[in-house]
Amino acid sequence: MAAENRFGRRTFLAAAGLGLALTGCATGTSRPSASVSAPSGTFVLAHAARPAGLDPSRRNSQETSRVSAQILEGLVTADRSTGEPAPGLAESWTVSDDRRSVTFSLRRGVVFHDGSALDAAAVKANFDKWQAQAESDESWAPRCAFATTFRHGHTNPQVGTAYAGTEVKDEHTVVLRLTRPYTPLLTALTQPAFGIASPRSITDGSGERHPVGTGPFRFDSATETAVKLVAHERYWGELGDVGTLEMRVIPDADVRCAALLSGEVDAYDLVGLDAFGPLARKGVQVLYRDPYSVSYLGLNPSATILRDVNVRRAVAAAIDRSAIAKNLFPNGTNVADQFVPARFNVDGDDLQIPGYDPQHAKDLLKASAYNGQRLPFYYPRHTSRMYLQEPERVYAQISAQLTRAGFSIKPVPVNWADGYADVVTDPEKDHAFSLLGWSGSFRDPDSFMAPLLGNPDSQMGYSDNGIMTAVNRAAMMPDGDSRSAAYKALNNRVSDIVPAVPLCHPVSAVAVNSRVTSFPLTSTGFERFNELQLA
Repeated sequence: MAAENRFGRRTFLAAAGLGLALTGCATGTSRPSASVSAPSGTFVLAHAARPAGLDPSRRNSQETSRVSAQILEGLVTADRSTGEPAPGLAESWTVSDDRRSVTFSLRRGVVFHDGSALDAAAVKANFDKWQAQAESDESWAPRCAFATTFRHGHTNPQVGTAYAGTEVKDEHTVVLRLTRPYTPLLTALTQPAFGIASPRSITDGSGERHPVGTGPFRFDSATETAVKLVAHERYWGELGDVGTLEMRVIPDADVRCAALLSGEVDAYDLVGLDAFGPLARKGVQVLYRDPYSVSYLGLNPSATILRDVNVRRAVAAAIDRSAIAKNLFPNGTNVADQFVPARFNVDGDDLQIPGYDPQHAKDLLKASAYNGQRLPFYYPRHTSRMYLQEPERVYAQISAQLTRAGFSIKPVPVNWADGYADVVTDPEKDHAFSLLGWSGSFRDPDSFMAPLLGNPDSQMGYSDNGIMTAVNRAAMMPDGDSRSAAYKALNNRVSDIVPAVPLCHPVSAVAVNSRVTSFPLTSTGFERFNELQLA
C-alpha cells in the first residue's frame, strides 16, 4: 500500500480526546459473558510512520491498516499461512453459479465495542458508506480500496463498476451482488479496508478518529506519537496474551533498533540494512516476511520529456537494479522486472524493461528531445516503508546513475509526514521522478495491477485504455491457466510501455525481544496481535 493519504496533525491529536474506551454489553459466541477478565500482558511495537488516519476504508496506509486490523474485522479473514479466505464475521458463505453474488451467514452473538449487535443491517451500512466514499469528490476517493476493488466511482467507460449492491435477507444473512464476476472477491474482502465498523460510528462520523469494531482490541487513546489499544473483554474469539497494545511511531530505523535493545519497545518493524548484523550478534530474533511489495521509480506522465518512451527506456537502462537490490535491501530481495511479485507465477516471458546498460541509456537520451533541463526528483525522508526501507540511500544511488547517463537532476526531499505520497501520486505536481512503491494487501495479482494501472486515477498516473481493459478483464477470468496467461501477457505489455521503472521486490523484517515466543507474521504486515504469544 502506498498512496497513503495524510492524517493531519490536528486530526490525529483530536483523537486523544476520545480516549474513553467503549465496552460491549453482550455475549460473544465462544467466550463466557461476564467471568472473563482481559489479559494482563503489555506489548509495544514501533513502526515507521504516524497512521494516515484510523479509517482504513479511506486511507491506503500500512500503519492505518495495522492499527485497524486489531479493531475492525471483516466478513472474511486471511489465513496467515496461505492468504486464502477463512471465516471471519461471516461463519460461512455461498457463491452463486454465475459468480455474481455471494450470500454470507453472519456469526450470532457478536457485538461491537459500543455494545450494538452485529447484524446484516450493520454490514449493509458499511457497504453503503464505502460506496458513497468512492463516489465522492474527495481527492483520495479514486484510490480507496472500495474504488479499486470494485472499479467503482470512475467516469471512464473502460472502468465500469462491478458493484451492484448489498441486500439484507434476514437479520443474519446478507447478499453482496456484482455486475460481473470478480475472481478474487473473497480474498479482496480480507483487506483491513473492509473491516466492519459500528453503524453508530458511521452515523456520527467518528471512525477516522475513534474506530469502533468487533475485534480483539478496542481503541483507547491516540497522541501524535502513539496509538493505544486495550483488549475487548467481550470478544467472541480468543484474546491471547496482550491486554494493552501500543503502536509507537519512531520514523528513524536506527532509533527503532536502539529502542528495542534498551527495552523501550518489545518489537519493531522494517529493520534497517545496517541493523541485521548487530541484532544477530546480540541474539535478537529477526523475522523475515516474504517479498510482497514492489519498489519503483515513478515517472510522471505529465512531464513532457517523459512522454517519450525512449526517454523512459533510457531511465531504466541507466539504473543498476541488481546493485540496488543487493546493496540497499535485505538479503532475499528480488530484482524486479515487473510489478507483480514472483509468488503468483505470472512472470512475463517477453519482458522489455532494459537491463543496466549506461551506454545504451546515453544513446537513447542523445537521440531524444531531451536538452539537459533539470528534472525534479522527489524522494521521502524520515520514514521506512515495506517497499523502501532506506529511501535516502536509494535516491542517492539512482540519482548518481541517472546523472552519469546524462540526466540533470534537481533533488527534492520531502518529509513523509508532510504528505509525500499525496504529492508524488498527483500528476499535476512538478515531479519528474519519484521514489515510491506498493505493498500487496491481499493474495492475488489484482492487488497490484488494479491500484497501480487499473483505472484513470491509478497510483502511477499512467492512463492507457488498453492496459486498463486488460487489467479488468484478467480480474474477471476464472482461476486457472488462462488467467495466468492473461497476467503474463499483461506483464509483457506493461514492460514495453515502461510507465515506471520497477526496482525490486523487497524482503521486510521485524525484530522482537526475548518476551516474544511466537509472532503472527504475515507477508502483508497486517498481523493480529491477539495471536501473539509472550513468555
